[in-house]
Amino acid sequence: MTETLTQNKDKKKNDLIIKLLNKGVYKTKNRQLYQLSFNELETLYKKILQP
Repeated sequence: MTETLTQNKDKKKNDLIIKLLNKGVYKTKNRQLYQLSFNELETLYKKILQP
C-alpha cells in the first residue's frame, strides 16, 4: 500500500515537472526542477498559470 502511494506521488511530481517544462520553465533561481518538492512544484506551477 505504501509503495503504491509513493509511486502515485512520484508520478504526480513527474507530471508537474513535464507541465513546467512544456511552459518553458527548466529551473528556479538556483535549483533544477527535480530538486524541488511536490509542494514547491505545485506552487511554481500555480504562479505560472496566473495572468
